Amino acid sequence: MRILACADLHGVSERVERARDLIAETTPDLLLLAGDLAGYDEEGAALDALRSPVPVLGVGGNMDGPRLAAELVRRGWLLDDEPRSVGGFTFGSPAVRGPCDVLVSHFPPKGTVDATSSGDHLGSTHVRERMRALTPRVLVCGHVHESPGVERAGTTLVVNCSMGAGLARGALILLSADAVSAELL
Repeated sequence: MRILACADLHGVSERVERARDLIAETTPDLLLLAGDLAGYDEEGAALDALRSPVPVLGVGGNMDGPRLAAELVRRGWLLDDEPRSVGGFTFGSPAVRGPCDVLVSHFPPKGTVDATSSGDHLGSTHVRERMRALTPRVLVCGHVHESPGVERAGTTLVVNCSMGAGLARGALILLSADAVSAELL
């Protein structure tokens, strides 16, 4: 399965256009959105602008309001406490009540792809604990714009696909029954 993962679009038209272009270039089977998707009061417009021809799943971020969550629910894109299956793999948010192959969180786990330019770690201890408890094969996140990257944390491949600082254009994740890899775009 080919997964295009993006975070921190913040409704910025250039980032949305890049994400849309990447869908055409990488031909993913799924688009994963890891939060901070829209600008204020632009929830529907930012999501409409993506015009994805492939299934989409995602979570809101700390800058996304309740209207964005409602819009994600309306579109059937929101990951919550029930795992969702796409292409034989399961996806969940940190609230998921069972194991999943791919955990999607806006926040990175504390201590992994979460360092700011000043060296502060802005990751979440809750996400780190959920990752340890659920042991997903992949954790997709964003939030810390200065730390897009791919790192292993135990058995989990952690992918910060933030587009926020212009250091990356998202990430392409390749997931199969026996392997997982990711690269920043």
